[in-house]
This record gives sequence, structure tokens and C-alpha cells, in this order.
Amino acid sequence: MGSPTKKSASKPRVRRVTRVVRDIDPWSVFKVGLVFHLVCYFVALISLVLLWNVAQSTGTLDNIENFMESFGWQTFKFDGSELFGNLWILGLFGVILGTGLWVLLAMIFNLITDLVGGVRVTVLEEEVRIVSVEADDTAL
Repeated sequence: MGSPTKKSASKPRVRRVTRVVRDIDPWSVFKVGLVFHLVCYFVALISLVLLWNVAQSTGTLDNIENFMESFGWQTFKFDGSELFGNLWILGLFGVILGTGLWVLLAMIFNLITDLVGGVRVTVLEEEVRIVSVEADDTAL
């Protein structure tokens, strides 16, 4: 009766720990934000090129051009290379602005936490148990 059951002996203990976040490093936010926005930028460019090719091969672009000409336009044509060039430049501005916004928000967060003392976060820490393999080897 005094020995613990197998179920309770193998269950790791959990401990609640409260941490306070008071500072976010703007340089690390810059690096993470730049990589994140660049990845989103390249994914968007590749997916737009794929969608353009699908729309062109299915005739959707021709249908849109004819539809716009039915409203009284003399000629209405999509120029894919010009659209892609403009989106390429616009996307780079988006990457720069998005990364700058993240850094600005990190600096504002740092200023606010200097005033209020930080953000409290409760974390659950589990006890790490190392299971011995030797006991299983002797049974074989």
C-alpha cells in the first residue's frame, strides 16, 4: 500500500511558473520580420505567376478583356510583364514597410512595458524523466 502505483510513478510532475516579458529585442524582430515577409513575398509572386498561367491557358484573361471592351473601351489588354514588374516593385516596398512596422511595434511595446512593468505569462514546466533502457535489455 505504501508504494506508488505504476500510473502515478510514470506521470511527470507539472509546475506552474510565472514569467514577465519586459523587453523585445528590435534587432531580432527585424531579422525574423524580414525573413517572414520575404518568404510571404516569394510565395505570393510564385502563386500569382501560376494563377496567371492558369487564367491564360483557360481563356479567362481573354474573356475579361472582351467583357471590358463590351463596356465601351476601345482596346483593353492585360500586359503580363508590366503587371508582374509593378507587383515585383510593390511587393518589395511591402516587405520593407511590413518589417519596419514590426520593428516599430516592438519599440512601442518596449516603451509601454517600461511604464507598466511588462506582460505576465504563466508557463507550465514538465519534469523531464529519463527512462532507463538497461531494464528492458535484461528482460530480453
